[in-house]
Amino acid sequence: MDILNEAIDKHNPVRVFAMMSGGHDSLVTAHLTSQHPRFSAVVHINTGIGVEQTRVFVRETCRRYGWRLLEYHPPRGCTYEEIVFQFGFPGPGWHALPYSRLKERAVRQLVKDHQRSRHDRIMLVTGIRRAESQRRMGYSDAVQREGSRVWVNPILYWTDDDKHEYMERHNLPRNEVVDNLHMSGECLCGAFAKPGELDEIGFFYPDVAERIRRLERHVAAVNEHRIMCGAPPLPSKWGKKAPREVLGQRKFLPLCVGCEARMVDEGA
Repeated sequence: MDILNEAIDKHNPVRVFAMMSGGHDSLVTAHLTSQHPRFSAVVHINTGIGVEQTRVFVRETCRRYGWRLLEYHPPRGCTYEEIVFQFGFPGPGWHALPYSRLKERAVRQLVKDHQRSRHDRIMLVTGIRRAESQRRMGYSDAVQREGSRVWVNPILYWTDDDKHEYMERHNLPRNEVVDNLHMSGECLCGAFAKPGELDEIGFFYPDVAERIRRLERHVAAVNEHRIMCGAPPLPSKWGKKAPREVLGQRKFLPLCVGCEARMVDEGA
């Protein structure tokens, strides 16, 4: 709360939003932020490519605690299918493209919807925690301003034990998707997927995996035509591991730190 209070005192935002992916880190942060008198609402970005049970968890949790929920979607023309049909499946080397279309543009709209003037600041509170991999990514600040956006990470210095203790103390609900997949599942763009991850998703959520496999079959069919026309094929496999050399070429994207950190761990 000291981190949150200091950030609000310094930047005086017109809105304070808790960004809730459905993961337990973001759940804890939303619960913390909701206790502040300047709290405005929970924001969930519905990327359109994820596990629906996570979206249900976010909606039900907000109803349970009486939190106002704002659910944002990518704008028209920026759906995951449209990305894949045009460029193929993303890998770590160009993760910035699906991030920009599925999340960044939704955040941009959120800010636009709530600014009264261009000088107004919007505070976005996240559940980023400074694990070792994220330190190696160069991320260490609890508060970071990006134009009119102020990103705040109040549990940046918490351990896993801290998080679990807080959840138990406040009897916070658990998202079954996190327990099953060890991630929130709110975005399955596949850019940082590990080998065998699609099979794991399919074991628990076969409808989600089948949707991705249908996209793979579609891109494979498109590639047959492209090759006949002399055009290079599109990447046709979800979660294909990228060459190691791309690991040092990514830039920090605040709503995907967890996935990027996992790739850093695997590539270290």
